[in-house]
Amino acid sequence: MSGLVAIFGKKSEESDLEPLIESVKFRGATKGLQADEEGYGMATLSSSASGKESDISAALDGYMVFSEEEGTIMQGGEGEDRFCDLFDKEGLSCFESIEGEFAIAYFDEDGSHLVARDPFGVKPLYYAKKEGTLYIAPEIKALIDLDVPIKEAPPGSYLDDKRGWVKYYKVPRVIENKDLTLEEAEEKMRQLLYLAVEERVKGAQNLGFYLSGGLDSSIIAALGSEISDQQIDTYTVGVKGSQDIEYARIVAERIGANPHVYTYSLDEMLEVLPKVIFHLESFDCAYVRSSIPNYLAARYAARDGRRIMVTGEGADEIFAGYSYLKTLDSEQEITEEIEGFLKNLSKTGLQRVDRMNAAHGLDCRVPFLKPALLELVQQFPLDWKLHDREEDEPVDKWILRRAFVPELGSKVAWREKQQFDQGSGSSDMLTAVAEEAISDAEYARESADAPVPVRNKEELYYYRIFRRYFPESILPLVGRWTKTS
Repeated sequence: MSGLVAIFGKKSEESDLEPLIESVKFRGATKGLQADEEGYGMATLSSSASGKESDISAALDGYMVFSEEEGTIMQGGEGEDRFCDLFDKEGLSCFESIEGEFAIAYFDEDGSHLVARDPFGVKPLYYAKKEGTLYIAPEIKALIDLDVPIKEAPPGSYLDDKRGWVKYYKVPRVIENKDLTLEEAEEKMRQLLYLAVEERVKGAQNLGFYLSGGLDSSIIAALGSEISDQQIDTYTVGVKGSQDIEYARIVAERIGANPHVYTYSLDEMLEVLPKVIFHLESFDCAYVRSSIPNYLAARYAARDGRRIMVTGEGADEIFAGYSYLKTLDSEQEITEEIEGFLKNLSKTGLQRVDRMNAAHGLDCRVPFLKPALLELVQQFPLDWKLHDREEDEPVDKWILRRAFVPELGSKVAWREKQQFDQGSGSSDMLTAVAEEAISDAEYARESADAPVPVRNKEELYYYRIFRRYFPESILPLVGRWTKTS
């Protein structure tokens, strides 16, 4: 993907950054390396071209979208220059005029420093303090050897060296706008999603689209195909005969994409499993399951020469796409779950997307997480997301499905929601392996001794691998999917 590495607080030389960079060097080549005797060091890692180098004291991972140039992303030296100009003029209020997918570090000539993270935490950012020095890295593993507590930088926040972490963006609450008609909502939603995709693909080189054949990735690929002046490349993975492969073929043919399909076996899944857990930095059952096809898809795309990928991640959280929500009794319960999804997204779904792509040096962009789009959708009545809740089987993501029938056709638009690991065909195989490998007695003993809940044999199977690489001290940073059976 990419990454930001920085040190603030001691006489710093390039060598101070090297251990941090070495531990995550798979994320890309080091660019814009900066070190100064005044007490800071900054660098970014990326595998994609990022424009001109900057000679100012800022390091930008990812890209920014400035309100005056909405629809245009700025990255690399161009983005750093634009940020510094805006910061000089507006101070910390500049973040009110910035969105995008970014992590940025800045050092002022007066000795102060600033670190900030994008509104949803698409770009990863962790920090640790030791002996008065602040260490910044894109992954937990880069900071473990410091042997001090590691924390995740809160999304939508900046770190002011005088005030600590300050929230500049708060995820909007679900508050229904009764003046918004269904037709107006659909049109605004389509416009914002088109703009979000356009921002993320315009001018991008070596671009690819993940396509599972599900609703979310299919919409993004369809819009990408419409926006691009060239045939787009889509990437699909699954076991032989899986539903994802069947539906992705239908979508690719309909939108005129160049499809790339990779099938894998149980043996290959087990072969990459330790690598997946090492990169994911989690043992959570649901996230490991879905990370395996993510990892294999990213590896396939990287080997095919892709450098930037686009994904449909985030739609389930915004549009109430998880099946268990249909079983909840009240709107309040569902609303609380949606708000919980968004609050924890940086350490769950977005962490999976980042780590599996970063493992292969890929940058992955997330159009559904455009703030203006979320702010609109949070005004929708629940019935537009989970339609006809009084029926036996309400329809999830109803308004999104309805809005994109023209692009996708009814068969794909109304396809029943499946988790990535289910659609790709991997989940049942992994469950069976764990059941055979771990006896009831082993599970009872080890789950009782574990310092965190280990909820089934499959999760214990993953936890054993996780502990080969990571100490217990990082367990508070591991995001959990609360509905794992």
